[in-house]
Amino acid sequence: MIFLYGIIAVVSFLVACGYIVFAHKKEKWLALLCFSVFVANIGYFLLAISKTLDAALMANRLAYLGCVFLPLCMLAIIMEACKVKYQKKIIAILVGISLVVFTVVASQGYLDFYYREVTLEFVNGTTKLNKVYGPLHNMYYLYLAAYFGSMIGIVAVAVAKKKITFCRQTGILVAVVLLNIVIWLVEQFIDSDFEFLSVSYIISEILLMLLYGIIYEYEALYKKMESAYQYISASDIDLDKMATNWHELQLLSNREKDVLMKMLEDKKRKIIAEELFISENTVKKHVTSIFSKLNVSSRDELFERIRKS
Repeated sequence: MIFLYGIIAVVSFLVACGYIVFAHKKEKWLALLCFSVFVANIGYFLLAISKTLDAALMANRLAYLGCVFLPLCMLAIIMEACKVKYQKKIIAILVGISLVVFTVVASQGYLDFYYREVTLEFVNGTTKLNKVYGPLHNMYYLYLAAYFGSMIGIVAVAVAKKKITFCRQTGILVAVVLLNIVIWLVEQFIDSDFEFLSVSYIISEILLMLLYGIIYEYEALYKKMESAYQYISASDIDLDKMATNWHELQLLSNREKDVLMKMLEDKKRKIIAEELFISENTVKKHVTSIFSKLNVSSRDELFERIRKS
């Protein structure tokens, strides 16, 4: 068991170093996630080799330090991937909550808030803590449940609003969230001496690295697409002819077609409103309706569909 924890700690260290050294475009939240995973896994390893109760408790605190900030990093990554705008003060509040939770968790051995009693046990050469939970132990479970629930909600809303439209991107987000939820639930109901979350953390960070790779790939694709958009001339577009191949165009009202033609001229909402003698809010509603009827999520995707048609 000690050997396995050691391997996991080394792998998490190599993943973190590899990302920091080799990633062309570094994302702060992904870097913090890698660091948190390493801290958590080195804590698990040090706990496994501890010979005294004080050393074991200190290692356990170190593991919790990584575990407390892991869901915060994952939530921030998921919000950015789902294009959810948030204010910096929201992150500050979440960091504050994480610090409070960690303070309670770190009280183990000093106060009986988190662990009422704790003793040391050696199982096949591996150190294990036998714990009698205190009154605030469930607070950590609620903390994790709140984060997991937020992640599920954000992904569900993003899919419903088509903020994420690529199957691979959606699949990775769902896999990351469900993986950690399932592993966490398994650990609650199955008596095991091994921390399976130590493995799921590494899998999660690798999946999120893959997610960013996909996002960068599509960003590069859109940049190439943008260079082609300048060759699209709205005056050369006949929506009625295009509707023979793109049947969704037939669903547009005459006013929506007017707005669409203005969009193809790359005109902003304010200009479209002035030229069509309508309000900006009305233009916004028409644009939303156009995107919905044509099953696209952005002007870039709309232009590409027009160009291919």
